[in-house]
Amino acid sequence: MKVMEANRTAIYSILARIFGQLGVRPSIAEVGVLSGNNAKILFDAFNPEKMFLIDAWSAEVCFTEYQLINAHRKWVDHPSEYAAYFGGPVEEQSTFDALLEEARSKFSDKPNVEFLRSNSLDGFNELKNKGIKDFHLIYVDANHHYEKVLDDLMYYSELLHPELGCLQLNDCCHSEAGVKQNLGVLEAANKFCKMKDFVPVLAINRNFTDVLLAPRKSPMVNNISIVVESNNIVFVEVPNELFANMSVKVGKRPNISFM
Repeated sequence: MKVMEANRTAIYSILARIFGQLGVRPSIAEVGVLSGNNAKILFDAFNPEKMFLIDAWSAEVCFTEYQLINAHRKWVDHPSEYAAYFGGPVEEQSTFDALLEEARSKFSDKPNVEFLRSNSLDGFNELKNKGIKDFHLIYVDANHHYEKVLDDLMYYSELLHPELGCLQLNDCCHSEAGVKQNLGVLEAANKFCKMKDFVPVLAINRNFTDVLLAPRKSPMVNNISIVVESNNIVFVEVPNELFANMSVKVGKRPNISFM
């Protein structure tokens, strides 16, 4: 696994270069969209042939499920602490309706972008039932609790292109800030890699770390290494076995640690 001194958009740039060299116009999905800010960056980076944006945009899914899981946990923040992130009270549906409208406005002139307003599992089933598959990149950024992340990875990995497909995760690290939200992304990703024989290929040396996963035998693993090593990209390489120990230590700035 290469840990890069970069922002997550560096992963997009590396993948876009590979797809360009292969003459592939990729198909992309994002699971967990909110206002569409990252989706727009993805679209601009890849100019995808097709893009699906999947999110429930639902106060019940976001707020009620969070409370059911965490209400008894004194170390976990109440979701009202994150109202500024969501742009309004997380218990009010109007907050999520506004996020959906903001996301739609970013793609109003993009006929190759399709919105699926559903939870992650229903979105997967809709894509599968329509025979939509062979995604080159699926960005997973929905519910961050362990069981939900594991479900997303297990299901959506079925829709990846058999040779060129990758999964990218947000918030895939252990950190003090993550504990306050009861994040289980890293733990779910580690188990998923063992269950499906994926490997972590790239990680970003930032707080709320992005990580790229690919099947162990995928040509993308080697393709990515070639691009990173042949360009002016600052990175360190660590054994994949250290993935589960990845955490963020915050001093003057956040840095990934394996201690």
